[in-house]
Amino acid sequence: MEFVSTMTNSETTRVFEFDSQITLGDEVPDFDTNIIKNEPMLFSCSQKAARELGGPITREFLRHLSLEFLWRNDLIIDSRVHMLMENWWPCIPGFHCDDVPRTLPDNQPNHFDPSYKSNHAMFLINGDICPTEFAIGQGKLEDIKEGKYYKEWHPQILQMLRAGTLQSLSAPSNKIIYFNWQSWHQGTKAVRAGWRFFIRASINTERKPTNEVRRQVQVYMENPVEGW
Repeated sequence: MEFVSTMTNSETTRVFEFDSQITLGDEVPDFDTNIIKNEPMLFSCSQKAARELGGPITREFLRHLSLEFLWRNDLIIDSRVHMLMENWWPCIPGFHCDDVPRTLPDNQPNHFDPSYKSNHAMFLINGDICPTEFAIGQGKLEDIKEGKYYKEWHPQILQMLRAGTLQSLSAPSNKIIYFNWQSWHQGTKAVRAGWRFFIRASINTERKPTNEVRRQVQVYMENPVEGW
């Protein structure tokens, strides 16, 4: 994502010009439910720690990653396992970009002058239960005067999808997907109950490994008192 300046009502308004794309990589073998639900969840792990702390799915993901990622010393791994019910989200919904430096005074993502430009690879098992949705194509977004960028930009991304400026693409299961800091995407609601595994590798990042195994995971519900 880059930015340019335009003049509006005698004031300079910064306009972001982005190119949101993905590339499909290797297909990764499937795993049964017992393996999925027992796979350790990792947070900010180095490649070495991910191999040691992760389970068979994590190691298979690493085996299929491109050499561009595997040869990097700054590789960071994050993963999550969810047992979802219909209409639950595995993450906070809304279109966003991953790992844009939050170096602005209000801790918002700095699309103006990022100190680094990250690249990512993700992989889902049972992604059809709850696929990540990408918005593919080029577009422009004006800077906002106040508030949260992704809250303000989310409806604009939706409008670009409705207008055909951007194209919606659901992440396929068992396929590595390469994307970067300009790739707009969001989590979606689960369409049925089931186990879902997500893992992401990141490079060109200033994140530091903490090599954590997480033993808790949260879901998000539109109507939390609805029951199940």
